[in-house]
Amino acid sequence: MLRSTVITLVTAFAALAGCTAGGGATGRVQVFVEAEDTIPEGLQPGSGEENIVDGWAASYTKFLVVVGNFRAGRSADSSASLSDPAVYVVDLLNLPVGGFVLTEFADVEAVRWDRVGYDIPNAPADAEAAEGTSAADLEFMVTNGFSVYVEGAITKADGVSCVPGTDECVAATEVKFAWGLAAGTSFDDCAPEEGDAGFAVPSGGTAQIKPTIHGDHWFFTNITQGAEITERRAQWIADADLNHDGEATLDELRMVKAAAVFTPELGYSVTGAQIPVTTAYDYLEAQARTLGDFQGEGECPTRAAL
Repeated sequence: MLRSTVITLVTAFAALAGCTAGGGATGRVQVFVEAEDTIPEGLQPGSGEENIVDGWAASYTKFLVVVGNFRAGRSADSSASLSDPAVYVVDLLNLPVGGFVLTEFADVEAVRWDRVGYDIPNAPADAEAAEGTSAADLEFMVTNGFSVYVEGAITKADGVSCVPGTDECVAATEVKFAWGLAAGTSFDDCAPEEGDAGFAVPSGGTAQIKPTIHGDHWFFTNITQGAEITERRAQWIADADLNHDGEATLDELRMVKAAAVFTPELGYSVTGAQIPVTTAYDYLEAQARTLGDFQGEGECPTRAAL
């Protein structure tokens, strides 16, 4: 269903199908919210690029994110714009086949729109539930003002949980987590993994645009702002279970010094974080502010706190 949108310099009174009133070719734009495979499929231990290298596996039982305020413009014409301010709570483990349609635009000028952005905001009072998202989850996110909420666990047959910064360890084969964060962030200058920034609208056709939410960034050993050149590690989550009850809570993360678990010897760097990183909680929040990507593995490198 088409939402009420703002389309500057694109008229609905086209004289011919696929053409603007001025004679220029037009097309359509569909914007989908897509979940990276790590969200429904989890992550496996191993030495591959997508594996967790310290032997843990990770899986999610809940992954809620707030997405909206899609926008697009053109460097060549600052007055041209597409925008839809609608914001949705999206259950990424219950997406419709093909993804959730965030918004659509008709009669869009068939050129390259090279300035693209969207938000992962803290849930506002007027947020809507996406298709596949329950009313209870919508209320939960709005009541708490979260931008993202995840539940899941890391598992390892011979796993241990160690007092941060020491060799004092106990057996820990599973460590659960349930994290809600108010880490609202805007994502702009989106570009696919290869090719020019933004997207091109085909004459008489449809451009399908996919803001993609990633599920592995808190396992990264650095704060990526371009290509995801990083390792994935999960031991810090096990070590943050300070009372060894099988769950790493946000309160416990706030008590763990970042310097004790995110060490240079393990390849960690916090360069580029939007917030100061002094605790494990700060690291989690800093990574939550990077979850918004584009067309799968493409990036939206211009980020700002909302």
